Amino acid sequence: MKKIICLLLICGTSINIIAQKSTEKNFVPTEDIVVFPITLVNAFPFISGEVNGVKGKFMFDTGNQNALDINDNLVHLPQKKTKGSGQVGSGQKFKANINDTIAEVKLADGSVYKNLLNIKSGNYDFLQNAITPDCIGYIGHDFFKEYLVKLDYLRRKITLYKNTDQRKISKDFLKGEKVLAIINFEIRRLPNHPLVRAKIGGIEMIAAFDTGQYGTFQLENKVEKLLTAKSLIVPSGQDAENDTVFTINDMILDGKFKTSLKGVYSETREDNKHVREALQITEDNIIDIGYRFLDQYKTIWDYETKKIYILEK
Repeated sequence: MKKIICLLLICGTSINIIAQKSTEKNFVPTEDIVVFPITLVNAFPFISGEVNGVKGKFMFDTGNQNALDINDNLVHLPQKKTKGSGQVGSGQKFKANINDTIAEVKLADGSVYKNLLNIKSGNYDFLQNAITPDCIGYIGHDFFKEYLVKLDYLRRKITLYKNTDQRKISKDFLKGEKVLAIINFEIRRLPNHPLVRAKIGGIEMIAAFDTGQYGTFQLENKVEKLLTAKSLIVPSGQDAENDTVFTINDMILDGKFKTSLKGVYSETREDNKHVREALQITEDNIIDIGYRFLDQYKTIWDYETKKIYILEK
């Protein structure tokens, strides 16, 4: 089974829909600080919720640009209209649907949204089959784009801090935290995908951050052989599905933070060609940073200033 499964790439007919709560406000948080308890299923963070009375879990996927996507394989949406097609990074394809109105969405923090307009949905049965049978959809970037996002997998929570001028001065989101590094990222084609310059053994590459995967690498053959010879990439056994996993040693992010990744997967260029196209990655060597990194540290993602704070766990 391929280990990247959640990066949504819209192909076919282009659609760019932002969820709206009636005529009052978008499907976005309204509080200054919002805390969501999360459930980790394998590598993936989920927020409990409900759509039109159907209870389940939303994947919190930074790789998805839409505020809300609903799994219409689980939530019955008889009025959905097909508007195009989609594909995830691991290759699964689906019809992209639009729904004029979603009566009610509830989230684990107690927030309730009614009469949401123009909400995207699709048959995400691959998430039900591969990850959790009660997956009712995704929560993505446009939900939290006005916030700093703190991921804390150890304590099983996501905290959102409204990005205000006062907060830029107070930096209250760092209270009680030990900052290990502040790394800079860039954005290319998609606003929800932080790309960080990285090096392993002096070889330059690009690192893409995304909560919707375990962690992978795709390197030129000569580079992979060189790094393997230096024990900077080491095969470290097989997972439960007999896929080989690797340890990456001494990776340096943004020239300032050294780390290692255990339990990541190797990909071919063909495997991640959709990711390359979607993110406008032209570099030959790529590291996808997901759960294997995020489980080691707390992180704060500041999309406005294009910085990721790496905090002691």
